[in-house]
This record gives sequence, C-alpha cells and structure tokens, in this order.
Amino acid sequence: MHEMTRPADAGAEAGAVRGDLLSCYSTATAGLLRSFGVPDVLVFGTQLFLAVRRSGDLMEFLHYHTPLTGDGDLYRVDLERRGAAEPEAAAEAIARHAREAGAAIVTGRTTHLPWIETGNGVEPAPHWFLVTPGEPGTLLVDDRFRWTDDAGTHPGFVGTVPAPRVGPFAWSPLPVSAEQASRERWALGDRRERPPWSDERPWQWLEAGGRVPPGAGAAEFAAAMLARTADARIVDPHVAAHGWAAGRAAFDALHDWLENGLADPARYRHNNDFWVAARNRKMVAASLRHARLPGRDGGGLTELGDWAAERLVPSWTALVRALHYNARRVAAGGAPRPGVLDSLRAIADLEDGFRQRLGGLL
Repeated sequence: MHEMTRPADAGAEAGAVRGDLLSCYSTATAGLLRSFGVPDVLVFGTQLFLAVRRSGDLMEFLHYHTPLTGDGDLYRVDLERRGAAEPEAAAEAIARHAREAGAAIVTGRTTHLPWIETGNGVEPAPHWFLVTPGEPGTLLVDDRFRWTDDAGTHPGFVGTVPAPRVGPFAWSPLPVSAEQASRERWALGDRRERPPWSDERPWQWLEAGGRVPPGAGAAEFAAAMLARTADARIVDPHVAAHGWAAGRAAFDALHDWLENGLADPARYRHNNDFWVAARNRKMVAASLRHARLPGRDGGGLTELGDWAAERLVPSWTALVRALHYNARRVAAGGAPRPGVLDSLRAIADLEDGFRQRLGGLL
C-alpha cells in the first residue's frame, strides 16, 4: 500500500477548487472541468443558488442554476455513465478513457476506497473521484474532497496507483437511501438517473464525450454566471419545468416542510443537503474576492465576498450544526429545538440581500 500514502494537499494545483469547499461529486467534477480548460473556480464560485421540490415524502435539492456540465452557451462537457460486469474490465476501460480523454470520474462507494475510514455507524454512500493518466500502467487518483464526520476527519487522497487497482474502487451499487439517490441524481445540476443496466454492470465511471471550450474570457464568464445567480433562475428549461422553488421561495418551502416535521427523524436525513449548501456559500465567498467583471476592478465583488464570509457563511454553519443537534435529540427521543426555523428565515433574508447587492454590481 506504499503507493497510497500521499495526502490530498500534495501536488495541489494553484487556483484549483479546494476540497473542503464542495461535495465529493462537485470536487471530482471540478477536476474534470479544469483538465479540459474550463475555469472550475468560476463555475462553482459564481453559483450561490438553491432550489428545492417535494417528490412524495422526499425533499430534493438543486445546488446549481447552471449544470456543471455547462449549458452549451458558456461551455459544455458531455458526461456519460459507463459500466462493467467485472472490476478487471472496468479498470481497463477507465485507464483507456483516461489516456484518450485526459481524465475520468470513478463513481465508487466509501466502503470500497482504502483511503476513507468508515465506522461508528456512518452510512455507506456513493463517492466520486477523479483519475488521470500516470506513468505507463498507472493512474493518478485525485480525491481532494475533505470532510469530518462521526468516523473522524478525512483528509482526501492524491496518489499514483497501478491501473488494475482502480477497477475494484469503481464498485457502485445503488444508493442505500432515497436521499442519497436524489443527491446523486442531481449532483451535476441536471437530472441523471442510474442506467437500467446498473445491476448487471455495478462497476461504474463517467466518461467525457464532446467538449465545447469556454468562448468568453474570465471576466465575461463570471459576469454571465453571476447574472444568473442574481436572478435565482434555473437555466436548464427541462429542469425548471418540473416544480422547483428557487430563491426566496426555496426557503419558504424548506421552512414549511421542516416546521411540519420538526420531530420526524426522516427530515434530518437531509442534513447533508444543507451541509452542501453551506459549503457552496464558503466557496462563493472565497471566490468573489478574486473575481473580476468586464472593464472593472474587483473591488465591489471583493466587498461582497467579504460580506458573505462575515454574515452568510457563519449563519449557514450555525444552521447545519443546529440541524445535526436536533437530529441527535430526536434520535434519542428528545424534543427538537425550534430555533432552526428562525435560522432559516434569517438566512433567507441574507440571501435576498446578497442577490440585491450582487444585482447592483452587474
């Protein structure tokens, strides 16, 4: 196992998206976009967005107004899920595609990745990571995603492994809960269902097909994405047409949904969705300090990023902690604290203020 000891920060590229600011899905996608010349920091750092919708008893979350694979206007990277019936075949196909395209996303599972420690009853979950070509016969595993949970702190991993070893890492059974399935379904900002052949080919990965590089410079790219953030508008018409509430309406829907089930343990199975939203706010606050608009310096955006870091990010962090606290109280038979409802209202006001401030800069 000596080839699997390099920490995630080793060899980190300047300007790359930080693994402690996104989910595993988006961290892997960021690396893929970067390998194809798409400005991943701008893709994620300009999208302060949240939309939700009810699907039966499930609340679904959408974290991006523009799909991570692009909209065909600013850029596009086509991704298709592939699968194999045996890990050996998966390893060969993943290595071949990584050599040909430059990168691939492996859609594995936490319990089958030796650099992730699991335990303490933590629920197994899908886990995506990037692979790129290494020396002949090897692949570079790039899993910069970092997080802390009940099993401890997970620093991520970047290191070279023999290409055949990647095959077992690609074991990708169906998610164990409806909430996990929803997160994976909407991970890229548009609907991606598991293929019907998933059971027959459970070792899976994502391949990049056609690519349209960004046609705009960094300032123009940022301006277009930030205008969408200010509007709180879902870009993909196929997504927008299916009952999503965005912007302030998303927070109103979440407030009502949570208020009507504050003592229901099922509500707190969505805590990871709130956690991802909180991370996205940290990403945006950090990125705005370095963004520019056409023909202007970055002073206004820097101030907005500072405001988000001082006001919005701490409010989201406190909400996530309060939800986890309630989850533990409810699981132990205690009464939940209703303060989370006031926190949601306060965050809704802050996000309205963020969009208003942003609109004044555009």
